[in-house]
Amino acid sequence: PKEECIQALEFMFEYVDQYMQRKPKGLKYVMLNVYGGESLHHPDIVEILSHIQEKYQPYANSWHLTVTATTNAIVSNKKLKNIIPYVDEFTVSYHTESTDKQNQQFKENLITIRNSGKRLKCIVMMHDNLQMFQEAQEFLAWLADNQIRSLPKQIDSDSGRSYNQQQIT
Repeated sequence: PKEECIQALEFMFEYVDQYMQRKPKGLKYVMLNVYGGESLHHPDIVEILSHIQEKYQPYANSWHLTVTATTNAIVSNKKLKNIIPYVDEFTVSYHTESTDKQNQQFKENLITIRNSGKRLKCIVMMHDNLQMFQEAQEFLAWLADNQIRSLPKQIDSDSGRSYNQQQIT
C-alpha cells in the first residue's frame, strides 16, 4: 500500500541521515534503487516517487541522493513520462521472449528515456537458444544505432544453459 511505501521512505531517510553523519564529507552518496517485481506498475508509483523528492529536501545539503529504477520498461509511454522526472537513472532489461507489441513499447520507452537526458543502460538477456540469441544480437545492434548503452548478460539457470563457444565469445 502507498502509505506503507511512504512510511518506509521516511524510515529510510532518517536511517540514512544518521549513517551519513558518520561518513567523511566526500563519501556521502546514497543510491535508492526502485525495483520489484515490476515497481513501475504500482498504481501509486508516481505519487510515491514524488514523495522521495519531498522527503529528501531536509537532507539535500548533507548528502547526495541518486534515484534509480530497475525495470523491464514495459509500461505505457504516458505513465513513463510521468515517472521520468523523479528518477535519475534507469537500468532496463530486454527479454527476447516478450511479445512483438511489448518489444515495440519497450523500444519507444527507451527512446523516451534517452531523449529525456536521464542516464540509461540496457541489460540484454542472452539466451542459449540460437534463434533467441540472434534476436538479442540484433537488439544490441539497435541499441548501438540509437546510442543507448548496453550490456549483454548470460542467463543464470539451475537447469544448466548450454552456450556454444561462439555465443560465449
